[in-house]
Amino acid sequence: MAKTQRLIEIMMTMNAKRKFTARELAEEFKVSYRTILRDLNELSVMGVPIYSEVGAGGGYYLLQDRMLPPIFFKETEATAMFFAYQSLQFFDSLPFQTETKAALKKFYHYLSEDVKERIDQMRDRVVFWNPTYAQSSHHLEVLLEAAMDQSILTIQYDGKKGITKRRIQPIGLYSYNGFWYCPAYCLQRQAYRLFRADRITQAEISDPDTATLKQIQSQADCEKRAPIQNKSGKDKLRYCSIMDWLINSEQNGKNLVPFVVELTRDGTRQAKSILDLVRVVEERSDGTGWIDTRIPRTEIPFYAELVWNLGMEAMAKEPQELISYVREKITKMAEHYR
Repeated sequence: MAKTQRLIEIMMTMNAKRKFTARELAEEFKVSYRTILRDLNELSVMGVPIYSEVGAGGGYYLLQDRMLPPIFFKETEATAMFFAYQSLQFFDSLPFQTETKAALKKFYHYLSEDVKERIDQMRDRVVFWNPTYAQSSHHLEVLLEAAMDQSILTIQYDGKKGITKRRIQPIGLYSYNGFWYCPAYCLQRQAYRLFRADRITQAEISDPDTATLKQIQSQADCEKRAPIQNKSGKDKLRYCSIMDWLINSEQNGKNLVPFVVELTRDGTRQAKSILDLVRVVEERSDGTGWIDTRIPRTEIPFYAELVWNLGMEAMAKEPQELISYVREKITKMAEHYR
């Protein structure tokens, strides 16, 4: 076996074993003990975080940050990686943002000049525009780690009633219209709640007693999609992924009400450019349009704002709460400009 290939396979073996001895490696790769020692020393010089411990029961360990073996990419695959990152460049906050930039910097450094030029040209020609806001989400990594480990977090949340303390178990993270959101099970409310990540001012791992919630979130439970009961006797749903939660919240919302709006020609065009309306806008042959769908009653204020922003190009028809909301906005605006 060539030396380069052996070094790569030693790295893969170390990543899998975590603890090993030089003699074990020598036997596995059928080389001398001295050769393995030289290989380990060479890997250490290359930056592989190897730690040695002498004495009975000693051996070699990999430190927490494990190193991956070299990976060979085609030119198109290398370009695709930078293309993928390009779609994230206008997010003010990202999980593992520092590590992502560091990894791409290393990756870019070792590319050939013609591939670098190709990537630079792509950066000048493609932009995934996303609204940017002054609010930063400082706890994305903690929220994501808790979702993956199904851990309980203690957070401070800056909501409508001021800063409150909550204990939550995150389902995951999703980005929408420039903001990060974290659906989670709230232990105080005994129900699922949606938290905007930039309004979480503090987040830390809570008590590790998560057996009940882990059981709730188990794969078998997720596959059944059956309601279970919490201590208060109320039903709650199981979610095995963030997509599971998104699909359920979109398709199976409780307490739905009709949402009917008439649109002028220009109103139809504007509504089609609004992310929350584009899928429900219907257009007539003359260019005018309408919306006839159902929304959760709790979302009426949100959709009322969308209708309000369309001005005279939209006329709310249903529900009555929507019409009343728009009328109240008109009254307040008229008083404001007296």
